[in-house]
Amino acid sequence: MKKRILIFGMTPYVGGVENYLITILQNIDRKKFDIDLLVKEDITGINGEKIKGYYNKIYKIPNFKKHPFKIFSVLKKISKDNQYDVIHFNLCISSASVYAFIIKLYSKNTKIFIHSHNGSDKKKIRHYFFRPLLNKISDKKLACSEIAAKWMFGEKYVKNNEVILCNNFIDTDKFLFNETYRNKIRKDLNIEDKFVIGHIGRFTNQKNHKGLIDIFNSVTKENDNVVLILLGTGELVDEVKEYVNDLKLNDKVLFLGLKSNTNEYYQAMDLFMLPSLFEGLPIVGVEAQASGLKCLFANTIDKESNISSNVIFIPLNNIDLWKKEITKIIKSNYKRENMKKVIVNNGYDLKTELEKIENMYLGGG
Repeated sequence: MKKRILIFGMTPYVGGVENYLITILQNIDRKKFDIDLLVKEDITGINGEKIKGYYNKIYKIPNFKKHPFKIFSVLKKISKDNQYDVIHFNLCISSASVYAFIIKLYSKNTKIFIHSHNGSDKKKIRHYFFRPLLNKISDKKLACSEIAAKWMFGEKYVKNNEVILCNNFIDTDKFLFNETYRNKIRKDLNIEDKFVIGHIGRFTNQKNHKGLIDIFNSVTKENDNVVLILLGTGELVDEVKEYVNDLKLNDKVLFLGLKSNTNEYYQAMDLFMLPSLFEGLPIVGVEAQASGLKCLFANTIDKESNISSNVIFIPLNNIDLWKKEITKIIKSNYKRENMKKVIVNNGYDLKTELEKIENMYLGGG
């Protein structure tokens, strides 16, 4: 008999958690599992297309703040009607565990998996308030990195080896360096003769796009032949565009929006930058390394994300050091290498890590 699994955490936005869940949905053994989704928003756009046909049912729950009582009845009905073996909650902050708590009230035999995908959040007070509840109701604690584990569950659970680390796997072959994709994208964007710095991420405070623009602006003072390509969307995109305009960088910064073929855009880049204020273990960092790119990450990012010899961590407030390292990479004229063995040996390949998730689903906790 198939195991019945409900997954929470999918959104219409393009981000690391969403890509992780899409990869699970597209590759999990459908002969062993029936997968439903629990969402807070309609899954539209690129993500909607990517998951089409890869799940059985999708349940949309009401906004908790607007309908605190209605959500009890909705989740009660979903739980009683389906009797899931496992509900896999993919979270960046503990407050969403309130949904798991409600389900636990009505589904005594359902195992609750709490999976941490972030290393911090600006809503720290709310997070620490709900964390005891989250720890109490979770039957299995998962995290993408040690920092993400400590943030979600607390150091005690990490020290006691109660948190299982699950690497943010990728479909490695899809991201390996490809000269054909590189030439096509660069030609389409008319940047064939440029040194291309790239970033992929949602336009939120966490991703620090203005900090990225400041670093790039300093680089353009000494290196005229550089462009910055930004993939993603979000609530701050217009603000960042205005900032670029104020700095008169419109001809050097390309806002490309959402792309379903981000793997091809990595090939067009010469350097990948991630100056985030905080992260768990960013999937985009793994993808960039898989494509053989040199990478500059903020030192706020978990050092576990360095799975190759191509990552340098730099303090966020040291723009001169960022500029120095970027200039050094520009002058190095390095050659991209096939990184498949590195990705596989470090445990970030799809096959090995998905098998770990499937085994946990089969064991039911």
